[in-house]
Amino acid sequence: MKYFKLTLLLLTVFTLTNCTSDPDNVGSDPQIPGTGITIASIATTDVSDITFTTAISGGIITSDGGSPILDKGIVWSLNENPTTVLGTKTNEGTGIEAFSSNMVNLESNKTYYVRAYARNGKGIAYGNQIEFQTPLDENLLPRVATTIATEVTTNSAKTGGNVTANGFAPVTARGVVWTLDPDVPPTTDINLGITTNGSGIGPYVDILSNLTPNTTYHLRAYAKSSYGTGYGEIVTFTTSPLLYTVGIGVTDINGTAYNSVILNGQEWTTKNLSVTKYRNGDVIPQVQDATQWAALTTGAWCYYSYQTSNGTVYGKLYNWYAVNDPRGLAPTGWHIPTNSEWISLIDFLGGSQEAGGLLKEAGTSHWQSPNTNATNSSGITALPGGYCMANGSFSSLGTIGYWWVADSYNSTNAWCAGLYHNTKTISRAPIDKKQGFSVRVVKN
Repeated sequence: MKYFKLTLLLLTVFTLTNCTSDPDNVGSDPQIPGTGITIASIATTDVSDITFTTAISGGIITSDGGSPILDKGIVWSLNENPTTVLGTKTNEGTGIEAFSSNMVNLESNKTYYVRAYARNGKGIAYGNQIEFQTPLDENLLPRVATTIATEVTTNSAKTGGNVTANGFAPVTARGVVWTLDPDVPPTTDINLGITTNGSGIGPYVDILSNLTPNTTYHLRAYAKSSYGTGYGEIVTFTTSPLLYTVGIGVTDINGTAYNSVILNGQEWTTKNLSVTKYRNGDVIPQVQDATQWAALTTGAWCYYSYQTSNGTVYGKLYNWYAVNDPRGLAPTGWHIPTNSEWISLIDFLGGSQEAGGLLKEAGTSHWQSPNTNATNSSGITALPGGYCMANGSFSSLGTIGYWWVADSYNSTNAWCAGLYHNTKTISRAPIDKKQGFSVRVVKN
């Protein structure tokens, strides 16, 4: 009986002195009861020598907790508070000595979290967490070139880019970004404006709108992939100055409204006339036949190619007899511009060698390419409505716009002004009064 009691006492003591916490699950009381053993104390050292795929950190053990250090190292992850259950860790052996460890197989342009660890008989202790960022490896990124800005107007420009290589992953988005600050390159995250224009390799075109007149912009193309964003070189351009102020406009006898702009004291409408009645209410005859047109010596109008659809954009074509009719083609308080008024406008816009570009609508939506130097800085938005010849046939829709002048040249000819798709000049010349041209009006 005494032998049995002694054996039971020894077994109980042995069991009590060998109970430890789960080494990977240290609780709120890190001390082993009755032993004074705690988890170790360790600090994570600063991260250094960071490259695209590697970095160095380590740890300093300030206390082993009263139990030998069984292993130590660092552990890292893209998520916070990494633990040793992860495979991304090092093992720098035993002992209390400070250590340094290499992190490998990192990803470029990523945020990582690293902690030192030390394990003793009680469990695992972790040091403070340190956050660091790997640099961007531009060799992994798409390659893109920025297109020089063209067709620059007071509020728009044509640009784009050309993705020449995917990098290490397909291009999923591309476009351009811009800013006003010459010292801070625009990015997809920090910019004044951004476009998105498809995906993949190849060139693309972006039309920027709602820009501010007389303003310098700094722009570059971008291309995105899963590895990050590649950028093209920065291109700088300046929008044209605003030469006009917005006028009140006018409504004709048919109820059609026209916007207007004021240039050098003259208020001009910004689209071609499309009235079907004289100012007194009399109807202006519409002609839909070439033979009838050729025989006219009185006022009339037609659509280009006698097609109604052409009038939606370009307005109506009038012979000069309608322009000169005493019943009045222009709305009340307005008139057909005279030679002197055209000359005044042209001089204000820099002379006949330059004014055409400032008068023409920018781009190639209506004007055919190249629409030389077209900026519409005047706000006039002149369109290439073509013309009806004296014999009733048609020519030059998309390439030429002619506008009647109020002044007669002689009994058969009157003055007109002309703009062309392939030059920035404006012409003035006498032409047969039977021809059908566009008309703009000026406020009295």
